Amino acid sequence: MVPQEHEVESKIDEVKFLCMTRLGKILIKTKGEKYMSKIFILLLVFLCGSTCSLLSQEKIKSYSTIGKNGTPNYAEFSIDGKYIAAGVIGAVRIWETNSNEFKDYKTKSKNVTPNFVCFSPDGEFIVAGVYGAVRVWKINSDSFTDYKTKSKNITPNFVCFSPDGEYIATGVYGAIRVWNIKSGKFLDYPTKGNNETPKFVKFSTDGRFIVAGNWGEVRTWEIVK
Repeated sequence: MVPQEHEVESKIDEVKFLCMTRLGKILIKTKGEKYMSKIFILLLVFLCGSTCSLLSQEKIKSYSTIGKNGTPNYAEFSIDGKYIAAGVIGAVRIWETNSNEFKDYKTKSKNVTPNFVCFSPDGEFIVAGVYGAVRVWKINSDSFTDYKTKSKNITPNFVCFSPDGEYIATGVYGAIRVWNIKSGKFLDYPTKGNNETPKFVKFSTDGRFIVAGNWGEVRTWEIVK
């Protein structure tokens, strides 16, 4: 597998976030429009023989949020590319990519915008941090389940599903907390500093490990099942 380098010219001075959908399309979040600069984007070709291309200006499509002056922190495609999700004020909003229709999945607080959202591997659920919990909504329904964190007044920053969709994980005060979605039971994996909350966590592709930044190092924990 050979990485491909693409040169793009744009009126931006910094790329804050970059991700690629499984369908080969690219999302770029930038900091500001100040100066002409060249951005070199390294694209990994995930499927043998597949190719990727940047979206042209003619293919731009907008999906409106609640606040016109608010910029979502993060957005994500569903695995089949049919939906886009992002945190908006007081909810997680999911748009249909073809029709632009959307449904809002309410959070606990009307004035809080979820930082990150994540689709389950099977595309049936969406997860985000809410006030004092991690909330999992069933898509196209009003049902949800809250998984409590250590602190009631803290909103988890980043949440992710395991590759098999059986677990969710987030950083809590002094640990990585991993829940079994069906049973609701959890296990805490302690960090180096008891007063530190990991910002980002991620499962390994085989689901055996969890990784996070941890006070001067990157630490992995083997998942106990």
